[in-house]
Amino acid sequence: MGQFDAVLNKTTTRRTFLRSMAVAGGAGVLAACRKTETTGPGTGVSSITRPPITEETGELLVHEWAGYESKWIWKDYRDKGYPDPTYSFLTNTEGVIAKTQGGFPWDITHPEVGYIQDYVNMGVLQEWDTSLIANFARLNPVLEATGNIDGKQYEIVTDWGYSCPLIRTDKLDPSINSYSHLFSDEAAGHIGWFDTPWILQMAAMTLGVPADEAFFMDDATLTEAKDFAISKASGVYTIWVDFTQMWDDVRQGNLWATYAWPDAFVVLKEEVPVAYLLPDEGALSWAEGLVLRSDTENYYHAHEYADAWASVTTGEKLIGLWGYGHSNLDVDLSEIDPEVVEVFGLDDPETNLSEPNSYIDRYQPDRDRYNRAWDEVKASIGA
Repeated sequence: MGQFDAVLNKTTTRRTFLRSMAVAGGAGVLAACRKTETTGPGTGVSSITRPPITEETGELLVHEWAGYESKWIWKDYRDKGYPDPTYSFLTNTEGVIAKTQGGFPWDITHPEVGYIQDYVNMGVLQEWDTSLIANFARLNPVLEATGNIDGKQYEIVTDWGYSCPLIRTDKLDPSINSYSHLFSDEAAGHIGWFDTPWILQMAAMTLGVPADEAFFMDDATLTEAKDFAISKASGVYTIWVDFTQMWDDVRQGNLWATYAWPDAFVVLKEEVPVAYLLPDEGALSWAEGLVLRSDTENYYHAHEYADAWASVTTGEKLIGLWGYGHSNLDVDLSEIDPEVVEVFGLDDPETNLSEPNSYIDRYQPDRDRYNRAWDEVKASIGA
């Protein structure tokens, strides 16, 4: 059991435990960061001389998931009179890494925590100065720890959720609580996969590979998962990249089982009979947030933007609209649809994000091997 899971397995309540952690850990991080502003390099955030925010270009480039450009997310930033950011959009994080290696410009992007090390290895990130983010003290310190590498806060973790099956309950049996729906002969012709190598991990878990081992499969196990996915690929209706199109396909009955995030359930549950499954094999979960480009010319603007993302108002609306968890502990869950809170366990993240209930995204040093195998699966159906 890792350090993250050991902490999460404590039996204290969400509010009591996480707030005590915020006092003990978060405040200490803030104090350390403030100290390094005067003590200089070697102890945290270096005391680099930077021009004031009024001398920055203000032309913040944000490479984001579609939907996260919504103005309510960064309302506090806009209300301070800063220029609207310029957005470009990602479809998966592997693509962002490749584009970044090719010189694609951005000041902020929004990866899952399992990819932070990939960016660090490329030398394209700098750590955040959390003393410049007023809301940081309110953020879940357990989640923020997943954005910290070697004592440096490379990611401000803002949101979390699951990557699991959504099924039409008028077509498939919800008592079968498994990733097997995504490879089912019963759903053939009506299956949706997202364009991600996580499909291979779901295939492996369907075949009985333990969830934690699915992140680090040897060649033989990965080949078995790949071959299984290829054998079921003829039943795939779509490998989607546009989540709104996936929603429409569920509405129209084109999809009976699909890889989905919590937003699909929140949006569709009043329209068609659907269930969101947290499979018995272990739910695959993710935490993600904002990372800062090492050569940004908008250092202070970026911190102001991150602070807006981390606010209570953003968190409450994010959960209400899409069912994603948010890292701000002051979010009032009594204002959220109780069904959404229950289905996604938003009131007890320390239990629901811990193993064996769910397996949070993590760094995979041989990710390219998974990507190549996934490319073979897609090529088998001409995708």
